[in-house]
Amino acid sequence: MKHVTRDGVKLAYVEAGIGPKSMLLVHGMQCDHTHMLPLLEHFAPLGYRVVALDVRGHGQSDKPHSDYSNQEFNDDLIFLCGELGLKRPIAMGHSFAGGNLVHLIAHRPDFFRAVVILDSGVRSLAKKSGELSAGYNRSRAEQRQFLGDRLFGRDDPPDYKSAVLDAMFSVPDHVVEKMRATVLSSDVAIAAQKTRIPALFLLADRPFTDPETLATLGDNWRIGQVVGAGHFIQTIAAPQVNAMIERFLELEGL
Repeated sequence: MKHVTRDGVKLAYVEAGIGPKSMLLVHGMQCDHTHMLPLLEHFAPLGYRVVALDVRGHGQSDKPHSDYSNQEFNDDLIFLCGELGLKRPIAMGHSFAGGNLVHLIAHRPDFFRAVVILDSGVRSLAKKSGELSAGYNRSRAEQRQFLGDRLFGRDDPPDYKSAVLDAMFSVPDHVVEKMRATVLSSDVAIAAQKTRIPALFLLADRPFTDPETLATLGDNWRIGQVVGAGHFIQTIAAPQVNAMIERFLELEGL
């Protein structure tokens, strides 16, 4: 992996492909760039320069004792794009990262050309806190059981589920604690409503959103849902996800 350094913090990334248009792939909380590789491997041969990073606190990036706020992650993304010369990339974010991307768009509406969010928690703060707070405030073993039940469905491969959970629980506690606070205080639904660029929201079998929230999104949003996959739709249902993203890009002239 390559890396850039912002204020002493190393941010690791991989890239593939060449072309006049670029894509930025951002993984979810307690994950790493490998969960976005099916997207990189699919779109890099199609004429895009594709970059997938490990966000701070994860993977091969540094894990400082910082605040892990939306603003901090946004500043990292802005810095990375500047260092790599990614001008108005198409951004794709899984889970937490999808919410983080729409927060960036709310403050920098022209920074990205388009956005794709993958089963992100776009719903009211009350609904989010009602489900997640109870799961977070448990023993480590109970947290693993909670996440295993919530993030994976009946059709997901058991060995993949186990490997992902092992990786998630290898992230340092100080990172997880701060990110959970960010999750529970971030109104992603409001940020998504403010998003005006071309946007695609892809849902899992049991998504982290609801019909009432989806109804508040603007006409620039397109919604799709996979069949037979839990939260990690871009890996478990990669052919479905890739096809829907391709159609979105075609319809938007991207």
